[in-house]
Amino acid sequence: MHLLWLKRDLRISDHAALYHAAKHGQAVLPVYIVEPDYWQQPDTSLRHWAFIHEALVQLQRQLSALGQPLLVFYGAASRVFNALLQRFPISAVYSHEETGNLWSYQRDIAVARFWQQRGIPWYQFKQFAVFRPLTNRDHWFKQADAWLTQSLYPTPDSLPFICHSNWQAPLPWPERYQDLALCSQPQHAQQVTETLQSFLSARAQFYRGGISYASKAANSCSRLSPYLSYGLLSMRALQQQSWQQRCAAESERQKQGLDAFYSRLRWHCHFIQKLEDEPEIEFRNMHRGFDGLRETDFSAAYFHAWATGNTGYPLIDAAMRSLLHTGWLHFRGRAMLVAFACYHLWLHWRPVALHLARCFVDYEPGIHYPQIQMQAGTTGINPNRMYNPIKQSIQKDTDGHFIRQWLPELRQIPTSWLHQPWLLNKQQQLQYGCVLGRDYPEPVVAAEHAIRFARQRLKTWLATHRHCWSDEKKRIMMRHASRNRPVERRKAVSKQQLSLFSE
Repeated sequence: MHLLWLKRDLRISDHAALYHAAKHGQAVLPVYIVEPDYWQQPDTSLRHWAFIHEALVQLQRQLSALGQPLLVFYGAASRVFNALLQRFPISAVYSHEETGNLWSYQRDIAVARFWQQRGIPWYQFKQFAVFRPLTNRDHWFKQADAWLTQSLYPTPDSLPFICHSNWQAPLPWPERYQDLALCSQPQHAQQVTETLQSFLSARAQFYRGGISYASKAANSCSRLSPYLSYGLLSMRALQQQSWQQRCAAESERQKQGLDAFYSRLRWHCHFIQKLEDEPEIEFRNMHRGFDGLRETDFSAAYFHAWATGNTGYPLIDAAMRSLLHTGWLHFRGRAMLVAFACYHLWLHWRPVALHLARCFVDYEPGIHYPQIQMQAGTTGINPNRMYNPIKQSIQKDTDGHFIRQWLPELRQIPTSWLHQPWLLNKQQQLQYGCVLGRDYPEPVVAAEHAIRFARQRLKTWLATHRHCWSDEKKRIMMRHASRNRPVERRKAVSKQQLSLFSE
């Protein structure tokens, strides 16, 4: 029989590993492993498991309808596989290619060794347009487009029955030493079809003009990211379906929104390819010339204020509190949180990245770490995006709806003062029921002074480290920069490097 190892591919449609495992009528044993060591990693949280748990329950129903229910085991992957070999005549293993954190990368190396030692082939199939190995980016877009436009894999009509499932919902939750609170307003795994259809048929018309605005983004954005992260949606199917919907749309606004979504969607795999090519960027600066820039000045007090939404800057705090409650945040909100932490508070990006990874239900390592480093300014090929928290607040939440939703202590403050409550005198603070330092914190830093300090430190650092700059930048551009033709024939490649945080 064939073992189907399910990881971040919790669906049955357009599922390459499932298709190939079952295509000749072989018995297929679908297995999911809850690995205790994984759930002790600093970028995981039980809010991730809450979503995965729902997805597994849904997948169990789908697989049971095909004839063979899912088996779920708890333990190290190699130990689980060894136990399965004692019980089942496994002749081959099928799974998707996972680009996860460094822990999963090392786990897969150990698993590959396990199967190799036993002479059992392990076949891995693409989940995204990510290629192993890839020496440079010269032809990546062409390769990606070829893969994304291929025909979808059909779902098997049935699976031969092997054994009954070994679990009943609810599944036991992994143990963790410490964790965030679960989302009070979570996005649910079983809403995948509803969310997809509502976006493609209606909400996409608001996408182009709404995704950067705090109070509009929850409805304007696709909200499909967690379903892509855990494989409830096929990236290839989504790309093809969004294009088909765009061609069939009658509304011009709907077409424009789907055009913008389709264009942005292709960058998903581009960023995951970065982590696939260089797993170390989860831990270290992409451009090694930045090593030592922020390592010695970390402020635990600043980090705590930022991580809990208590910096004294309303839009920054509203974004963080929204994320803590919902597990999701629009792209500009994510960008502002990282920029404020890494420039205004001068925090190293690594603890910032870990906190946000635990918060994001849609945490996708391959997108997360390259994007964090772009926003922190450590890639060496991207401009520094130092968002002004006051200007962003006025522009992106002009009427203060988002701020008032997530900062109830500021609800009575008039809009003219809402974006800078520290300008209120004591009498006004009492009048509006918000005394700074009691009901809402005073700013942890003065924004203008902090950003001048950041710019000066960067300027000084660059001036004293130019000796190591050029060769490292060339390496990064060859390895990671986006391009449609070879880098040596392209001018201003760095300007082509887009960001999921950009407009």
